[in-house]
Amino acid sequence: MTTVENTHHILPGTPEWTDLLNSIGAGSRDRDLNDENPFDQVAALKRAGFGTLRLPRELGGAGLTVPQLFSAVIDVARADPIVAHIFRAHFWFVEERLRAQSRAWLELAADGKIFGNAFSEKGSNAVGSLVFNTRLLPRPEGGYRLDGEKYYSTGTLFADYLTATATTDHDSVATVVVPADRPGVKIIDDWDGFGQRRTGTGTTTFAGVAVAEDEVLADTPYDAEPVPTVQYASLQLYIHAVVAGVLANVVDDGVALLRSRERSFSHAVAESPTNDPLLQRQLGELASTAHVARVAVLDAAAAIGAATDSEIDGVPDAALATEAQLRVAKVKVHLDAIAPDAASRLLELGGASAASRTRNLDRHWRNIRTITLHNPVGLKARAIGQNLLHDAPLPANAYF
Repeated sequence: MTTVENTHHILPGTPEWTDLLNSIGAGSRDRDLNDENPFDQVAALKRAGFGTLRLPRELGGAGLTVPQLFSAVIDVARADPIVAHIFRAHFWFVEERLRAQSRAWLELAADGKIFGNAFSEKGSNAVGSLVFNTRLLPRPEGGYRLDGEKYYSTGTLFADYLTATATTDHDSVATVVVPADRPGVKIIDDWDGFGQRRTGTGTTTFAGVAVAEDEVLADTPYDAEPVPTVQYASLQLYIHAVVAGVLANVVDDGVALLRSRERSFSHAVAESPTNDPLLQRQLGELASTAHVARVAVLDAAAAIGAATDSEIDGVPDAALATEAQLRVAKVKVHLDAIAPDAASRLLELGGASAASRTRNLDRHWRNIRTITLHNPVGLKARAIGQNLLHDAPLPANAYF
């Protein structure tokens, strides 16, 4: 195969990157307020090569390291956490194709195609069991047909291709990828969460969707022995990179909120809110929370990067993979505790006026709290404790 011709990238840290983020962030408050999908903003990131940041240069990518990618995700989330979240499954897909050295799919990503997800389902099957009501069955004429209904399919509404999981007829779970516009695919924008509202996290249905042999990415028996992996840790850390970005935006809005206030209380220690030492301290505490969140995410990303770099035949060193999983788990446990509180304390910088619907400052708490509901934090904290006490392995599924 020939090398993909690289299109112009807007690289993190450049003036063009700053301008792009400013343009995305300029309307994020109002898009949330008016419940508008960020189609234009996602398209702008696609044109800028955002989805190719982890691809090597010889494939038309930017060749960023794992920590550099997560730093860029935090930047985008600071501008608009909805837009950043939309790309979560895409970067998982790219990482898995890099691990498997799947050149054909990577070339599509290099051409700017975006991959969404249709993994989770409603129903009575235990979350993380990877047993699905969606079925992938052989067709007499060759290939397969995919039938089922998915939910929480974040990013699918904006994607060119969909990755989906299904139970087969031989006690295994398959992962397939199909074009979003293939006959039988239906994407329904019906996510009704109070946060991360326009991420396309709704229903995706498959009705007799044709799947070719080379569109089956994996077919893993249910009784297969788990192998070391950081793909699930990466998926978890991604959404907490979004949280770190929201916290940075909390600080931005805190500065703007204090500067917008023209009066204080008669019994305050300063006439101007910007000169009030109590409010200055509170803003400084919020800034410190945001800074530590970013550092923690990037530290865990470095552990994922080290494990990724250790891969032999697509399998990372077991000890490095476990260390990455533990760091990511600790990031979640900590941020789940401090981030919602920080978003709530932002409002105290403005008093009753901060509750203005027009200001829409409550979006930060809503977005953070929705993200923190991904995977139960109590079970995660317990698993960390079990590992410390008994060297117990961590759960080997995408929902830990």
